[in-house]
Amino acid sequence: MTSPSNEEQITEHRAWLAGISEEGLALFSDLGNLLSEVDELLLKSDEVLNYSQPPMDGKLGIRFWKRHRPDKLEPVVVVWQKSSRTGRFWPKQVNGHLTKRVCRRGAFEVNAEVTMETLAIVDKLLAMRKSLAMLLYRTRQSVHSLKTQQKPVLNFQRKRLAELRAASEKNLCSS
Repeated sequence: MTSPSNEEQITEHRAWLAGISEEGLALFSDLGNLLSEVDELLLKSDEVLNYSQPPMDGKLGIRFWKRHRPDKLEPVVVVWQKSSRTGRFWPKQVNGHLTKRVCRRGAFEVNAEVTMETLAIVDKLLAMRKSLAMLLYRTRQSVHSLKTQQKPVLNFQRKRLAELRAASEKNLCSS
């Protein structure tokens, strides 16, 4: 009975590992696509909010702002407030209890229910986006951490094995 050699087995194993690399690329691509879909729905939500409310003080909307890194945009819910000095509208970020921020009187009353339901959707989309972004961040950090911790150990083991092989060859030659 013959059994496969280590070389044959490791060749099969490396082919399997190559598949993991492709699977990882596909997973990151899927995560990126999901984030993109959420962002697209947030843009559509902003359009609905724009049409469902009059252009007045207290109008709610969504803006993508640059935060911690210049290449990273973060969606935030804003309320438009009129500046008393300039007369221009400025966005101010609002957090939590979004549906309670809906103005229901005056010109806002007509579409208050539409605005409330849209903000309920926005709240869920923001939570989903946060979850996806955290998953992506944690995965990247974990892989980076493992790489920085394991590389020195692997390099030491590689060096030590080369030294042991040389010592073994020297011992065999001298006997």
